[in-house]
Amino acid sequence: MSGLRALGLAALALLALPAPAVAERAPASGPARPFIRVVGTRFLEGEKPFYFVGANLNVMHEPHARAKAAQTVAAAARDGLQVVRLWALGEGLPDAPAWLREHYLFRAGPRGWQEDAFRHLDRVLAEAGRRGLRVMVTLSNSWADYGGIPMYLRWAGHVDVESYGYSDRFFSDPRCKAWFLDHLRRVVGRVNSVTGVRYRDDPTILAWELQNEMNGTPEAAPARERWVQEMASAIRALDPNHLIVPGLIGYNLQLERAHWVRMCKLPEVAFCDQHIYPEERVRAQGRKNLRLYIDDRVQLAHHVVGKPIVFGEFGFDDKGPPAARALWHRLFLDRVFEDGGNGALVWIYQPTLPWKRTYPVLIDSPRSRPLRSELGAVARRIAREGVRARNPLLGPERGERPIGPTHSLLVRKDLPLPRWQGGAEDPSLRLELPVDRFQRAWFEESGSWDGGILVHAYGRRTGWFEFRFPALPFAPARLRIRARMSSEYPGRAAPPGGTSRVKLLVDGQLVGEVEVRPDDGIGEWYTVSVEDAGVRARLRVRGPHTLRFLVEEGAKANGVALFGRETALNREPVEDPGPILLEAFR
Repeated sequence: MSGLRALGLAALALLALPAPAVAERAPASGPARPFIRVVGTRFLEGEKPFYFVGANLNVMHEPHARAKAAQTVAAAARDGLQVVRLWALGEGLPDAPAWLREHYLFRAGPRGWQEDAFRHLDRVLAEAGRRGLRVMVTLSNSWADYGGIPMYLRWAGHVDVESYGYSDRFFSDPRCKAWFLDHLRRVVGRVNSVTGVRYRDDPTILAWELQNEMNGTPEAAPARERWVQEMASAIRALDPNHLIVPGLIGYNLQLERAHWVRMCKLPEVAFCDQHIYPEERVRAQGRKNLRLYIDDRVQLAHHVVGKPIVFGEFGFDDKGPPAARALWHRLFLDRVFEDGGNGALVWIYQPTLPWKRTYPVLIDSPRSRPLRSELGAVARRIAREGVRARNPLLGPERGERPIGPTHSLLVRKDLPLPRWQGGAEDPSLRLELPVDRFQRAWFEESGSWDGGILVHAYGRRTGWFEFRFPALPFAPARLRIRARMSSEYPGRAAPPGGTSRVKLLVDGQLVGEVEVRPDDGIGEWYTVSVEDAGVRARLRVRGPHTLRFLVEEGAKANGVALFGRETALNREPVEDPGPILLEAFR
């Protein structure tokens, strides 16, 4: 998951809980079951195809979650799940306080190893093995949760966190690489203190995942690929038995899609992975869109890359009726296995905590019972009957051609038309268009956000925003359009050359174009004067009329962000914030 909610003060009250008693001591020799291996597009357990429904587990961090680790593992096993995923990570500063070291960290500073965290990992793996579960172990985090890449970079002295490609440095900085290798070797080379079994010899472990939700800029894709190859080779030198996977966040844009395929094709990578929370992606919302979204990923994995695919995180939020939430999870899983997909892990099994997640599967709450029942029913069915791909949309003949639309249309219904401001005798009229009140948007990804410094609408890569406005009472002699804009890059900032060419259209006719500067969170004012007298004259005709901001495919197609008023949380006042402004002069 891309970030945790604030813990809250109540969570800190639990920091004095005793260490959990997890499992009785397991035999010194490991279980006799085989390691999971990959042949073509399938996982095999021995000679039998292995498909699974599983869960991410909140068992490694926070005192209450650690204390309930045994119950959480047991709940997943009782529900019939086959695979679980957990995070063997946690990085802090060398002077981290005792409570943080005790409950959250594997290391405080590059050399501050916390043996209790490793022993807790031993206990969780022993409990999972005793209950017949397989475990995916994640070794680092791309996000700041429990340290992650930002903490490695902080150790290395990189403090300019707002710069473009900040996180990319992790994959090339020799100190960060050496520190991660230290952690990798300490985990992969470990002997379990509960079972006495070397991790490398324990078939409980299904795979080593190098990072949670690996991502970065397009320019740094080659560095990420080299990093994956180097770290996978380091694991393989210690462990000849287990599968290795990068831990990709997946793709949403077409550019990201190409990078995803290339990473999955690396010979060191055992299978493809993708995280998806459909309610957060316009192109995955609704049953039809959800099916196409899943289809595209299975198509690429099986028929382009030629490897299995695992949806390492998926979930639907806990806001609505429990039965409806359970149904959406089943619809997701049904499509994964109709496509011949190999596995999916729900986010996230845990006990009730003092703070709330958006996607919990609570082991101690009646609200989660319908969902747990559905997950278990699908898990048991595929364990009993196996999986047979039966989607005619998928196949080698389709190749890399996208399944489903590459762009999504976002429509805001029932928006009232704004009004021209000014009196009948005034020399000019003004019209304000709040940036987040667009009527329609058509981009690879789009939306609006009232966080950060200024409220803004964002459209990524190519597409358009369209605003509606009423007719004028006169044909203006002059018409001026002012908008605060930038290019739109994911992340904190854009590269120096990351401009975007934006065309402005009134009622479908081009009236001007500007090259907007790279995204910096506030943009810059741009002005376009409408010179075409015919366009101006038609604005007297009864409306509504349209204003469109268009980014077309090309060298400078880096999306567009439209900035408006300051946000309620902003503490950095911006000179001259405001909506899009149309000025009509008599």
